[in-house]
This record gives sequence, structure tokens and C-alpha cells, in this order.
Amino acid sequence: MPVETNHGRQIQSVARAVQILEYLATAGNQDSLSNISRAIGLSKSTTYSLISTLEQLGYVQQDQSTGRYSLGMKLFELGQVVHSSMDIRRLAMPHLRELVAKYGETAHLAVLSKGEVVYIDKVDSLHSIRIASQIGGRNPAHCTGVGKVLLAWLSDTELEKVMAGRVLHKFTPNTITDYAQLKRHLQEIRLRGYALDEEEFEIGLTCVAAPIKNHRQAVIAAISFSGPTSRMNNENLSMIIRDVTETAKIISMEFGFKE
Repeated sequence: MPVETNHGRQIQSVARAVQILEYLATAGNQDSLSNISRAIGLSKSTTYSLISTLEQLGYVQQDQSTGRYSLGMKLFELGQVVHSSMDIRRLAMPHLRELVAKYGETAHLAVLSKGEVVYIDKVDSLHSIRIASQIGGRNPAHCTGVGKVLLAWLSDTELEKVMAGRVLHKFTPNTITDYAQLKRHLQEIRLRGYALDEEEFEIGLTCVAAPIKNHRQAVIAAISFSGPTSRMNNENLSMIIRDVTETAKIISMEFGFKE
């Protein structure tokens, strides 16, 4: 049942499951059901129910020869994702600042999550009129420059899985709302190495985006550079495209990518 804490309501079963994980993290390699139940102050039956659920989900594993429990590979996988995100933010930030210092517009670092763009870092525009966005915010992938980049490097199978059942909402007259057309557009993006959002998400907004790749040549994130169309015009857009793609390449190489 929920209980009150200093930070609001807490689901007791979730809190107890986390206690088990934290205990196993500090208990060394493995420990027995009896020791775990004693350490967290629960009966063996309750502890066993919680551990069985965690085991089914991959967060705990049991040594069949000893019957003792340890942390599962699922936690390692999640830790790797968090570690990668932290590393990519650290590596990307100085380069995003350089782009903003040169052109004055807004730079973002983003990843793909459940078919949407999630912004994991940003550097604000130097202008008083700027893009309203925030770290942790989400936007559709099909009509944003950074989203289209992240979709473009998925395999056909991955793309179909990500887009399954997803409606391509129309935000402006320029938004692509047909899946077949979007797929052709993504192929073009992959060939040229960058994406443009030409007022597809918001009228008056233009964006240039390029992929960040790791040592396996997999796209793990993307950077974007966005501003009012009036300032990102034909006079400087080609230079911005060049610098954004080059910046993404530099970050990729710092992250282990080799051509």
C-alpha cells in the first residue's frame, strides 16, 4: 500500500524491491534469501515474492548451484545506457557551445525514446527571441530535424517497430504525414548525412541536425541547431549545415567512431 514520505506518496512494494537491489549491490557477489529477508526486515515469503518478480524481469539472478541471489544483467544494461548518456553530454557540450557562440542560435543534444525525441542537453540562443525547449522535454520524431536523423539510421525492422501504430500528426503544411513518403525522406537524409526541419514542426522555425555515432558505427544520439527561419536563411544555412555535420563528426570521433 502507498505510504507517505517527505517526497510524497511511495508505493511500498516498489520501495521494498529497490531495498533488495540496494542490499545486493552492497552485500558483495551473492547472498541467500534468509540473509536478504533479515537485512531488509521482511518475511522470507514476502522477500521471495519480490525477488521472484525481479528475477523474471532480469534485475536479479539466482545461482542454481548455491541458491544464492545476485544482481542481474538488466541493471548492467540500464547502467550502460545511463553511462553513455552522461559521456555523450560531457563530450558534446563544448562543441555545442562553439556552435552557439558562432551563430547565436539554440543547440540541442537528443536521443530517441519510444518513437519520440528526448532532449538530454542544450545551449540556449544568444538572442532574446529564442526556441522554447527544455532538457528532458519530448517532441515528435517525424517532423523535427533531430528526430528524422535518429529515425534515418534505424534498420527497416527497427523503424517499423518504432513507428507501429504511431499517427504522423500534421503540425504545419510542411509536415510529412504519409509513412511511405517519410521512409523515402529518411533514406535521403541518410545519404546526405544530415536532416533539415524546414518549418515542419513549427512555422517560422528551421533546424539542422546530424547524427552522433559510436565505435560500432551505430547512431546513439544527434545534435541539432535551430532558430527562426528569418535568421537561418539562404545566406548562412549552407555554412550552418557544414558546421553542424562537422561538429557531429568530431563528437562521434571523440566517442570512438572511425570512418
